[in-house]
Amino acid sequence: MSIIQFDQHVDRSHTQSIRWDKYGPDVIPLWVADMDFRPPEAVIQALTKRVEHGVFGYTYASQQLKEVIVDYIHRTYHWKIAAEWISFLPSVVTGLHLSVRMLTEVGDHILIPHPAYHHFKDAVLGAKRDYSEYEMTLHNGRYILDVAQLERLVRPQTKLLMLCNPHNPGGTVFTKEELLAIGEFAKVHQLIMCSDEIHADLILDAGLQHHPIGSIGSDVHEYSFSLMSPNKTYNFPGLGLSWVICPNPEIQKKLMQDVHTLIPNPNLFAYEVTQAALEHGTDWHASLIDYLRKNRDMVHARINAIPGLSMEHLQATYLAWINCSAKGWVDPFENFLKAGVALSPGSQFGDQQFVRLNFGTTSRMLHLALERIENFVNHKLG
Repeated sequence: MSIIQFDQHVDRSHTQSIRWDKYGPDVIPLWVADMDFRPPEAVIQALTKRVEHGVFGYTYASQQLKEVIVDYIHRTYHWKIAAEWISFLPSVVTGLHLSVRMLTEVGDHILIPHPAYHHFKDAVLGAKRDYSEYEMTLHNGRYILDVAQLERLVRPQTKLLMLCNPHNPGGTVFTKEELLAIGEFAKVHQLIMCSDEIHADLILDAGLQHHPIGSIGSDVHEYSFSLMSPNKTYNFPGLGLSWVICPNPEIQKKLMQDVHTLIPNPNLFAYEVTQAALEHGTDWHASLIDYLRKNRDMVHARINAIPGLSMEHLQATYLAWINCSAKGWVDPFENFLKAGVALSPGSQFGDQQFVRLNFGTTSRMLHLALERIENFVNHKLG
């Protein structure tokens, strides 16, 4: 697929788009994490074929889909997994909440990242679990996790350690060595590790490799599991499907015990598009990464040229984490909204002096949004 095709504007107004309908036609919405691109043609064809069949009864994930995922994981991450390690959920968010509710009890303690995608904190608060937040600290332009900090936070009641790899919103891709150090900490303290890896296929830096938590060696796979999904990468989050890779059958059984009752299976269209994307989306994906990399570089250069705003180099995701603290604003989100650009407020991730910008849009739309931000900051509040 030509990278030029990502420049084609798709009008998403009046399509019940959460992102495009919330703020109205005068605001450029670069907030919630879906992209403005059509998925691979094979995905659309698979969906069309299923619709044309005309009967939409109860369904299940085929063994073929599991084998496609096994092949995909081996091809992409050089990790040999077994089909029986795979379970399906409607979303990674579901997996985060299940991890807390099914694998811990009231009175247990959980370690979660900060700043981080808000469902980590929502999961522990909703389940009424005790928790501590470990800080992702900036080191040489990367947000990293210091294991010594975990040692200070862990308690006898700690049962679960939650990771976000690649990190959202910081964009860090953890190295194998970093993950092994975290895994050794979890082993010593007998913790289960839940790793949110939904952005695993959105690595923007050439030469970097994502490592699923169970793939890093030693015996980490015995007490860890990965939550993964093609929803973000291939841009069909409205269809909803994720999978859990859990080599430990006891953890897998506990985690999945409410599926089919409180938790529904993914819908039949989700199974179809997932298989189509994994089997036929390689060229599209490569072009997407090229396009997002150029968008990232545009955002990085222009944000860092605005006095009082800054962002670090982003290794992965299409979500820029922008530091506004030097401006002294009470609420950066509201100021950007006044400029006609809707971003995700940093308070959602635990730091109100930041905003998160979704650059998964056309370069033209991104240019217009950055132009509004530049004009507002430099001329009105600069």
